[in-house]
Amino acid sequence: MKTTKCLLLDKFFIGNCSGTTTNDYPEKIRDILHGDLEIMKVAHTNTSALLSPDLELAIEAARRGGAVIARNFITTGDASVKPDGKGLVTQTDKASERVIIDALQAHSPYTIISEETAPHDPPPGRSWIIDPLDGTTNFAHKLPLFAVSIALFQDQDVVLGVILNPMTGACFYAEKGKGAYLNGQPIMVSPQSDPSTTVLFLDHGYRTEDRKRYALIANRFAHRYAMRTIGTTALGLAYLARGCAGGFICSGDEFWDYAAGIVLIEEAGGKVTDWKGHHWDRRNAFILASNGFLHQELGAQIADLQP
Repeated sequence: MKTTKCLLLDKFFIGNCSGTTTNDYPEKIRDILHGDLEIMKVAHTNTSALLSPDLELAIEAARRGGAVIARNFITTGDASVKPDGKGLVTQTDKASERVIIDALQAHSPYTIISEETAPHDPPPGRSWIIDPLDGTTNFAHKLPLFAVSIALFQDQDVVLGVILNPMTGACFYAEKGKGAYLNGQPIMVSPQSDPSTTVLFLDHGYRTEDRKRYALIANRFAHRYAMRTIGTTALGLAYLARGCAGGFICSGDEFWDYAAGIVLIEEAGGKVTDWKGHHWDRRNAFILASNGFLHQELGAQIADLQP
């Protein structure tokens, strides 16, 4: 399955390098997305006994949002700065959000909290937490690293999560107590405990303080880890759950950025806390996620930076 994903994404870039015009991109992307979603449907059927109705719905909603994003990639260039200054927003964010909300509302009574529509605190009971396009800046600059993220939140915990990469069809999902999966295949965090051979994801929010903390953390870890910033928290956490990295550190993210990733990592055998080692809290923007083996060491290096 991993080889298939790499080949599909490589196919897109090889076409670009060999003289493909921008007018050819949407068709190529649709072919890639369609091919991978067909793979996902087969895997999904093989593991259907593991999926609750809520998880089935979340996967379907994510696929619909992902299809909108894939269609608009390359051809859409309508990015604008959000009124609060926290990054960019495009019409694709809003279009993806609309189809996701429509799918969830049609088959679920739960409250929906989304990045693009007047976010508020989750009420008692279950709430959908969605980011219709995590990595908007990447999308707006034609960098194919972004995701749809959907989580279900209940009693101060995330009970299921779905993260979909629209460009490859890679669908990561997990439900509390049932394990973590990538297109039907079980995934686990990396057992790596040697920093010198470990990838560490770093990210930051939009406030000046968060950017300063990012710089301080990068300075502390640069000599020991292979550090990466990919511009999408959701995919970063999904890749950590898959075993591609040993840790993820961020301050300033919003709950919808990381909600689905929490249950993915925990079900894949990893750990998520704040920088001081306390249980994560949706009102606390200091997130430390790891494979578990490196958690204590990472936390010891950044605890003093959390107020």
